[in-house]
Amino acid sequence: MLKSEAVKNILNAIHEAVCIVDKNGIVAHWSSKSEALFDVKAENIVGKPLKDFFPTALLLNVIKDKKETSNVYLSPRKGTYVVVSARPLYFNGKFVGAISTDKDITEMTNLSFELEETRERLNRLREEVNKLSDGKYSFGQILGRSELIRQKIERAMQVAKTKTGILITGESGTGKEIFARAIHQHSGRKGNFVAINCSAIPENLFESEMFGYVGGAFTGALKKGKGGQFENAHQGTLFLDEISDMPMHMQAKLLRVLQENKILRIGADTPKDIDVRIISASNKDLRRMVENGTFREDLYYRLNVVKIDLPPLRERKEDIPILVDSFIKNFCRQNNVDEPKLMPEVYNILTSYNWEGNIRELKNTVEHLVVFSRNGKIELESVPEQIIERSLSKVRESETSFDLETCVAKTEMEMLRKVMEMVEGNKSRAAKILNIPRSTLYYKLKYYQMVDLL
Repeated sequence: MLKSEAVKNILNAIHEAVCIVDKNGIVAHWSSKSEALFDVKAENIVGKPLKDFFPTALLLNVIKDKKETSNVYLSPRKGTYVVVSARPLYFNGKFVGAISTDKDITEMTNLSFELEETRERLNRLREEVNKLSDGKYSFGQILGRSELIRQKIERAMQVAKTKTGILITGESGTGKEIFARAIHQHSGRKGNFVAINCSAIPENLFESEMFGYVGGAFTGALKKGKGGQFENAHQGTLFLDEISDMPMHMQAKLLRVLQENKILRIGADTPKDIDVRIISASNKDLRRMVENGTFREDLYYRLNVVKIDLPPLRERKEDIPILVDSFIKNFCRQNNVDEPKLMPEVYNILTSYNWEGNIRELKNTVEHLVVFSRNGKIELESVPEQIIERSLSKVRESETSFDLETCVAKTEMEMLRKVMEMVEGNKSRAAKILNIPRSTLYYKLKYYQMVDLL
């Protein structure tokens, strides 16, 4: 087809790789750019069937269908990316072959991948900087992506800037104090965050602990007196944990402080103005305690202006992988040990367990898993027996679930893992096989918390 040396030189001078085949698919011209791009010499391919070298070449379809194709994205070999256009060739109205041009976009594609990864690293760094700038106990430190926990965070952020009283309820270990600290951090109040566990203070010391005393007020009192926790929290936040265990006589005194914004030290004659924001918490049903006469109704309504009920961990199991990953990292950093790899079957056990002790129990269990990990892996042998037994019984109960969303998610996770293992972790190849953008693959791996594949 090409007899002129001048024409060959022109084709070789074109920036794209050029390939011409006759109507039978025999290579008639293979440009120097094609040699460099596909690592095949012209002397080895010219005069031979193209399909022997490239069985899925676009030109073969053009010869068959005699239709033009433009800008098709392909990866002819590992690490190489091209955009191919091909069209049929006619001479005097007779079909004689086809020509293709392959534009090498490998460098551009790799730069795009690097840019995507850099953007993700930048976002992670930005999140870390925000956490540091917002303080140790910011809302950014509350782990979880479930809709339940996001709703609670949004509600807490909305009320944080006000002086409104907040009652945080929820089972033991759900993170009530962490929420209280985040609310204080977000409020912008200048004073301290002071946490008091009402169940840990002896009843006869409650008043002096809360309001302080003047010198010589009682036997054993300091000569100079001592300020109470309300004074320590002036212009800040006083967190009253386990408020349900506050003695009845102290409930009356607390109500008066909330009404008048003044405190009176034991033995003092003059009250002091106080500016304290109260956040209280309880794992008991205060409403029922009011009905039973063990908690003051007027104080209950004063504290319960805004209620934030934190969900137990069993209702937000999609957050378990995030929490586990964070606990592993923190424990290993604090103890200066290498992070072990948590095997998928262990994740299945952890997400099947009921976690009656909530986040606190999960954290303690993760520390146990790391301590008893072997050869850099956390396997089933590291999991406490009672957790395995209860998890397996829970799995057996749910095996017959027909929930469509759960089934779809399970199938998608299985497919992602199968393809990633098949391509040995190569995300570009996996995305191509799955017929999705690489960014979508990253998103799905993160969404399903498949941390071992990221």
